[in-house]
Amino acid sequence: MMSKSSAVIASKNFLDEVWIGKPPTISRLIELLDRLLVSYHDTDSVKAPYHELDPPERDWKAIYDQAGKRFPDLGLYPITDPSEEGFGTLMMGDAIDDIADITSDLREIIWYAENHSDEYAEAYFRTFYFHWGKHVRELLLLLHTKQRNLM
Repeated sequence: MMSKSSAVIASKNFLDEVWIGKPPTISRLIELLDRLLVSYHDTDSVKAPYHELDPPERDWKAIYDQAGKRFPDLGLYPITDPSEEGFGTLMMGDAIDDIADITSDLREIIWYAENHSDEYAEAYFRTFYFHWGKHVRELLLLLHTKQRNLM
């Protein structure tokens, strides 16, 4: 049965286009990430019941390595922590880490949809937005800059 959840659909679309076939262009990757953010806002906050089934462990290092191979032109970029006073501390972001973390979280969302329900997947999608959403927003700033430089 096809999911009607915008969170599940956006998650599946991101995973399919990032990991199946030719990697998406920067422009398409931006669109996929934007759709994840829109889906977050279109998904109601729900409290999912506790289930004893937890998603299987993922090999994050393998996901990171695969992301690096699929997106060799992406890598480290400067960021600051806006929660710090003043200008914050300059840090380094890692686009490959961003893609790996987003992928790992979205794979769990799809697992919850397939093994529990769309409602449970939506609850996970919203609850862990603090993690995947931060990666999406930081990565979007980098991709936006790269796309502008390609024009």
